[in-house]
Amino acid sequence: MQSPGVRNRSVKIAMNVNRKYSSLAAIAIILTLTGCGGKEVNFSSGGMSQTQKIGKDSVPKDLSALVYPGATASGSQSAKAEDKDITDESQYLQLSSQDAIEKVATWYEQTLKNAGWNIEKKETMGNMVTISGTMKDSEVSVTISDDTGSTAILITKSTSVGVGAVPDEGDNENYKPNKDVPPTD
Repeated sequence: MQSPGVRNRSVKIAMNVNRKYSSLAAIAIILTLTGCGGKEVNFSSGGMSQTQKIGKDSVPKDLSALVYPGATASGSQSAKAEDKDITDESQYLQLSSQDAIEKVATWYEQTLKNAGWNIEKKETMGNMVTISGTMKDSEVSVTISDDTGSTAILITKSTSVGVGAVPDEGDNENYKPNKDVPPTD
């Protein structure tokens, strides 16, 4: 069972990510559906610089160590928002593998631990496994699921640094809600 501090932090992070990056998801869907014609699209919106890539060369440098051996990249999205007080970054990478979900999940759990990530949750629901972890100011989530004959892998990594950033678990005692992360209790 999660401690109240971890649960509250997760809620605060989810609220912050949902608010800041909901436009990224909408734009990405539009670009995908309209067949933007290129392998990379860069744009700025709402104070955020964003990049969408498709194909095997779409792996962001920061996520290259998390590419499952033999997996094929199909696309990625990156978003970065900076102002004078805070830097928020999110990266999403979609991969596909022919290996079984359990084998892929075991590899990710071990790889994340070896890289220094604190695994906070591993959850299995039917043909889907989700592994979540934290390290310093970053969070990672890997979702592994059945994709009709192959295994789909979605990696999400986000980092928030600066005044107003979501605090580390140790900072929860002194945390004060603000405009970016409102109170949840």
